[in-house]
Amino acid sequence: MIFGKKYQYSLYKPGRRKKSFILKIVKFFLIVFILYEIITGIFIFTLNVKSNSMEPLMQKNNRLLVFKPSYQQRIFNNRFTIPGIGQPQRGDIVIFHQNFKKDYPWYLKPLNSIIKFFTFQKKELKTKYDYNDRVNLSRIVGIPGDTIKIKNNVAHIKSMESDIFVTEFELNKDKYNINISSFPDNWDSKNNPFYLDSDEIKIAEGYYFIMGDNRELYLDSRSSGLIPEQSVKGKAVFRYWPLKRINVF
Repeated sequence: MIFGKKYQYSLYKPGRRKKSFILKIVKFFLIVFILYEIITGIFIFTLNVKSNSMEPLMQKNNRLLVFKPSYQQRIFNNRFTIPGIGQPQRGDIVIFHQNFKKDYPWYLKPLNSIIKFFTFQKKELKTKYDYNDRVNLSRIVGIPGDTIKIKNNVAHIKSMESDIFVTEFELNKDKYNINISSFPDNWDSKNNPFYLDSDEIKIAEGYYFIMGDNRELYLDSRSSGLIPEQSVKGKAVFRYWPLKRINVF
């Protein structure tokens, strides 16, 4: 008979450690996803340029960082307002929503966020509701209080502090180039069906006149009208792709 021998008992069960590891992984990705939603919903998000509306400055598939706190934000179906650092200014490159909306099922947006998160922004849902979440990229040309008219696809602006019209380039502190159609010297450009001069427009408080740098495209205020302030979702501040064209706006 052997006295004093000690026996050890283990509560370990096969599979418990594996389940614990999986649970930790799930918790980790859940926390990262929640942080991702908070950061991209309130602070900053990436944008893949999908049109040539801002050529020659930007081309398709350029990737940008968009800073949302630059301007006032309205969240949770406009129920809450977050103050911004400032107001949109002439020359700012902004991201804005279309003026029209469709009912967006409550489950699609979080599902789309999950898909985009786990595919590193490479995949997303394609639905009939896409216009609801579609954003556009353009430049602010006129601000509240301005009187603006378009001639030869160039904005002529009379600010509240002035009695005369000057071109957009004379008012904007940042220099930029635009793409415009060129015509022969003896060509009456008004015969071009896609040529849009405009009468004088007084910009009301809370609205902005936006135009793409590629003036041959008309998906801006020339065709869709003024953009309300709540449609402006952020300011493009940095291009990080392609690497050879990295720059700050």
